[in-house]
Amino acid sequence: MLKPLDSHKPANVFTFLTTERMDLMKKLKEFKYDKGDRLADNYKKFDWFDCEAISVYRRQRNIVGFSSMNHRPDWYDSKEIRILNRYYESKVMRRTSKVFADDHVCEMVKQQLKMAKRLGYQKAFISRQRSPQYFKKFIKTMSIKTKQNWILEKGKVSVCDPNIKDCWQYKAWIQL
Repeated sequence: MLKPLDSHKPANVFTFLTTERMDLMKKLKEFKYDKGDRLADNYKKFDWFDCEAISVYRRQRNIVGFSSMNHRPDWYDSKEIRILNRYYESKVMRRTSKVFADDHVCEMVKQQLKMAKRLGYQKAFISRQRSPQYFKKFIKTMSIKTKQNWILEKGKVSVCDPNIKDCWQYKAWIQL
């Protein structure tokens, strides 16, 4: 069953440098994941200060989702940054159907691209390890909604150490 729109869509997006908002950095470090959430282990040891910037979804001053912006000089071009890195929505934000590029996600992308330009990057990318059809639909829908020209790589490409299987992902990028 689909969650009602009023329980899903409204969320304020806020993007900041990791050195700017220690109050939000503390909240992210103390973030409580849902016990049964299969994604929670991906974030428990995550070092927020390794990121250049972070975006959060907030409802009534509570964080209900987030993603980061990350540049890894060993693997990315010098002027390239990954956005929507470690993207997470708490269960109160998730839907049970496949919704492509909800408004709050598009707003997060726009804010992260603006921040990437501010930081001097010339290219940004989003990647996903699984579900190439979902990723293609997401990129296409997001491109239309944001009026941006994203380029989708044809197959998986290495986004980190090519010797690690999980580093091969589907990638879409945009010139800033």
